[in-house]
Amino acid sequence: MRNQTDRITGIIRRISVLFVFVFSIFLIFSCSGKNLRLQGELRRLPELPYYGTGFYVSASKVDKDDLDEIRKDLKNELASRTPKDRLERWQEISSLNGSEGMYVLFQIVPETRVLPEFLNFEFSLNDKPSEKVWGYYVQTFTARVRNSRFSALPAYGTFAYPYYPATPGLYSSGPILYDSDVTTDTEHCYRFLVRFPKENATVPGTRTFFQVITPAKSILKFEY
Repeated sequence: MRNQTDRITGIIRRISVLFVFVFSIFLIFSCSGKNLRLQGELRRLPELPYYGTGFYVSASKVDKDDLDEIRKDLKNELASRTPKDRLERWQEISSLNGSEGMYVLFQIVPETRVLPEFLNFEFSLNDKPSEKVWGYYVQTFTARVRNSRFSALPAYGTFAYPYYPATPGLYSSGPILYDSDVTTDTEHCYRFLVRFPKENATVPGTRTFFQVITPAKSILKFEY
C-alpha cells in the first residue's frame, strides 16, 4: 500500500512540475509577443533631471481587446481637462476599435509628476511618422503589507480590527491585538496611444523598430 501511495505521489508531483513548466513557457511567449524590447540604457540619457534616476519606459503592441480599458482611461483624461472640442474628442475615442491602423502603447513612469514640456514625444515606426497620438495620465497604487505583529494590550470598548483572546497564563491581562503595517507606493504613469497607418503594419519574419524622440532629442528605440 505504501509503495502504491508513493507511486501516486510521484506521478502527481511530476504532473505538477510539468504544468508549472508549460504555464511558464506560455507566459513567456505571450508576454514576449506583445512587449517591445528596449535597446540601450536609460541611465545614460540627458533626461534624467526631468524624470528622475528611477524612471523607466515601456512599449507594447495594442490589440482590439486592449482598447476597452484604454478607451476608459482616455475618457477619464478628457473629462478632467474638458477642452473646447471635448464632444468631438469623446466621439472619436468611443469609435476606436483597432481596425483604423496599427496601435502601440508607450509608457513613461517618472519619479514624480512632470511638466507638459517634458512630455512632447515624437513617434515613428520603421522611420515612418505616427498618424495620431492620444496622451493620458494614470496614477497607480501598490500596497505592501509588512510583517504582522502581535501585542498584549488592555481592551476597552469595541475594536475595528480583529483581536484574539490571550492564552490564560501567557500574558498578564488583555487580549492579543492583531496589527499590520500597510505601505503604498504611488506611480505616475504617462501613457501614449500611438496609431500608425495600416500600410505600416509589420510583416512576419522581419525586424520592426518603434522609435521615440524625447523633448531633449534623445532616441529611444524598441524592437519586436
